[in-house]
Amino acid sequence: MINSTVIQFIFLLLLGKSRSAPKTCEINLPTSIPTKGEPIYLLNGNGSVFRPDGRLTQLNIGDSLTIYCPGQEELKRVPCSPRFSLEDITCTSNVHSELVETEEKCGRDGKYYNISFPLPTNTFHTIYRTCFNRQKLTPIYSYHVINGKAVGYHVKQPRGNFRPGKGVYRKININELYKTHISRFKRIFGATQTFFRKPLHYLARGHLSPEVDFVFGTEQHATEFYINTAPQYQSINQGNWLRVEKHVRKLAKALQDDPHVVTGILGILKFSNKRTEREIYLGEGVIPVPQIFWKAVFHPKTSTAIVFVTSNNPHEKTFNPICKDVCETARLGDKQHESQNFSNYTVGFTICCELPDFLGNSKAILPKEFHGNNYRKLLKMPGKP
Repeated sequence: MINSTVIQFIFLLLLGKSRSAPKTCEINLPTSIPTKGEPIYLLNGNGSVFRPDGRLTQLNIGDSLTIYCPGQEELKRVPCSPRFSLEDITCTSNVHSELVETEEKCGRDGKYYNISFPLPTNTFHTIYRTCFNRQKLTPIYSYHVINGKAVGYHVKQPRGNFRPGKGVYRKININELYKTHISRFKRIFGATQTFFRKPLHYLARGHLSPEVDFVFGTEQHATEFYINTAPQYQSINQGNWLRVEKHVRKLAKALQDDPHVVTGILGILKFSNKRTEREIYLGEGVIPVPQIFWKAVFHPKTSTAIVFVTSNNPHEKTFNPICKDVCETARLGDKQHESQNFSNYTVGFTICCELPDFLGNSKAILPKEFHGNNYRKLLKMPGKP
């Protein structure tokens, strides 16, 4: 017969183990995610893509993630347990997004392309959309959503190579056009031209939907399609346009919500050649160099919005604003420091605008998701007086 003291000891031991056993498992960004061979993470049961809700995301014991490598291995289920780990579960090769052409019209003479991952349900998960003009080979805008709770905890990935996408640029080698554009403009404007030259006054591939707005490496590399870029001066790309992108991420993080971001271009840059003003294209009548880059940020819960407008001309001395500057009202950064940066033409003169003012004084066109919606109020940085 077992001694009652022994029974009590065993009971207390089991009770202690049950109390100490973890009831959840954690996904810690970015350390829980492999930097090579990163898969797509699906929520078990409904097949939807896993979405982190901060630096730490907790799953309950019994929940699970499904590891998916499109075109490679079978699905692998990873249950939440005391031994839960994602770092060592990888795909045999890198996962690549696909450029999916649609028949949906957008903008002026544009068509939507969805940049997506194929899912095991024979559907696609869209990361962002680009409205693209096939005749001029130029984007009109790109549209994506930022995960405000997880932004800033992204998986750090080395920059990949830009891809043209199947059938988009036809016989045009866009990569070669970027590499040789300084020689091209020397032939147009003369060997002593100063419009385009290194180290800073050359045309870079300016992202519309930027990679660091996305959490996972697979999503970041999906931004490396040429249709998500437009020719942008390097001094501006690494200057005020980069500051705009950082402001938008700070705004998303401060909101702890999911702002919708639409980034587009306006106009065509013009330079004079022997008294003749000439529009600037990267190719022969295709891939225009924009006069302006703009980025509209929408917060659907509060029906507020703000638009950043950046000049793409580092040589100009004056800028005719298309809307009233409200950067100070929007409480973005240190007033004096940011004003000095944004008013610097060499790195891209930049202003902030209310959405109605911007739309009323420009030819910008928004996605239909924002047609008829009331975004007349200015989106401001929260938490500041």
